[in-house]
Amino acid sequence: MTESEVLNIKGIGPKAAKTLIDCGYNTIEKIATAKAEEMSQLPGIGETTAEKIIAGAKELLKPKPKPKPKPKVKVTPKKEISKDDIPKPPSTKEPLAKKPAAMPSARPSVKKPEPKVVKKPTVKPSKPGITISTQRAIEKAPAIPVIKKKKTAKKKTTKKKVTISKTYGVVQSVVHDRAGKSSNRSIILHLHELEMPIESYIGRKVRIQFPKSEKQITGKITRLHGKKSSKNNTVIVRFQQSVSPHIVTAKALFL
Repeated sequence: MTESEVLNIKGIGPKAAKTLIDCGYNTIEKIATAKAEEMSQLPGIGETTAEKIIAGAKELLKPKPKPKPKPKVKVTPKKEISKDDIPKPPSTKEPLAKKPAAMPSARPSVKKPEPKVVKKPTVKPSKPGITISTQRAIEKAPAIPVIKKKKTAKKKTTKKKVTISKTYGVVQSVVHDRAGKSSNRSIILHLHELEMPIESYIGRKVRIQFPKSEKQITGKITRLHGKKSSKNNTVIVRFQQSVSPHIVTAKALFL
């Protein structure tokens, strides 16, 4: 018995297999019939390992059940079926009955005229998504009268006539400043063609143009010339800047 056969037993290692063979347990039958007490006295083998070795040897000696043979399945070859072997179904057609012979008619048969079928014209919807019935209803509906917008007469805007005052003035002289300064800012203006009392002209603005140039200057009538009412229709005009003596005899217009 070789060492490989002993290793087939459960619970035996390579060292235990050598000790068993050396001590005389060189067959599986001897190991299976041995006692655990005797085998446990061998070096490296205890009682529990001896019991496992003996039980594993007994299992190997048990006869193994033979496997049942598989039943053989007979394979029958397929027969080729021809068209002649297929049975035809019985025919369900009835024999045609013979037409009876036509009897001679005394009067000739007159064919009746077939009534003419007038086809109605198909109305195609003009717009997609509208049925034919709604299209016919739209055609039968009365036309909606077009309402013309009334022309509104434009209001004539009358331009306001600007009345130019006939009153004008002529510069008589320059009023010297009382403080003795060189800047003279007032003049004496003589009014012509008055349209209202001279007192009502106080506070009116006046534009004066120099006689020998295109320079213009505006001022304001502050008071009448004189202590009481002016008899000569003269007034004092005040400017925001100094006035040169060249302004004398210049014409003044009211703004």
